Amino acid sequence: MYQFIQASITGQVGQILLNDPAKLNALSQPMAAEIHEVLEQYRFDPDIRVILFQGAGGRFCAGGDITSMKKRVDCYAKGIRPETETKINMAKLNRLILTIRQTEKPIICQIEGACAGGGMSLAMACDFSIAEENAKMSMAFVGIGLAPDMGSSLMLSRRVGPARATDLFMTGRRFTGKEAAHMGIITQAVPAEQLEETVTKQVSQLAAGPACAYAEIKASINRIFYPDLYQCMSMEADCADRLTHTADHAEAVYAFLEKRRPVFQGK
Repeated sequence: MYQFIQASITGQVGQILLNDPAKLNALSQPMAAEIHEVLEQYRFDPDIRVILFQGAGGRFCAGGDITSMKKRVDCYAKGIRPETETKINMAKLNRLILTIRQTEKPIICQIEGACAGGGMSLAMACDFSIAEENAKMSMAFVGIGLAPDMGSSLMLSRRVGPARATDLFMTGRRFTGKEAAHMGIITQAVPAEQLEETVTKQVSQLAAGPACAYAEIKASINRIFYPDLYQCMSMEADCADRLTHTADHAEAVYAFLEKRRPVFQGK
């Protein structure tokens, strides 16, 4: 039924598997649309009490779809308007993050392998993020000449503070799942062999818990920590629109596909 994800229901748990392992489950527009469609179904299904995100192929999500970025960059280089403008694309991705936060049910993200850029945004939007200790993570936006999006500038800064957020965003450096848990970016990190068992226990506990209380807890957290999430994502979309037209972004995209280091000119 779906091309880029797998959706299944087991008991009271709605599962969404990011399923494009050839691209390390990169969060393309078609994948985001499929996730949102299923999430809306799960959100209003009274028999589902917990939602679980996972990634196929031993990876969670490597961030944005570079292939789509190249198509857009090629259009700009030829003076052609892309089929879909950046702001429209960002609005669709932002809708997904807002729906995750507005869904009253607990949402768990299971992270193994790689998790970067938009994948980190998706993980941080969830209520629980549980990762392998050795998972490779990065706020990778700067590596392709972009700034944080999908609410990550707000979600990360409120978790770790502006100094550490600036470090992670501007350097784009990698960190492990264990480091992410220590910094408070994710809920928990466990050895790889314990990941599935740990997630299963968390899912079972939440599925058996007081759903009405969970909904109120999530609403309170949204009011306290994320009252300005929509405004933040609108600002990020404006930044993305400006940066996708830069020569540095185009250079970063071509360099990534050519497996070389980008040479940024500040243009």
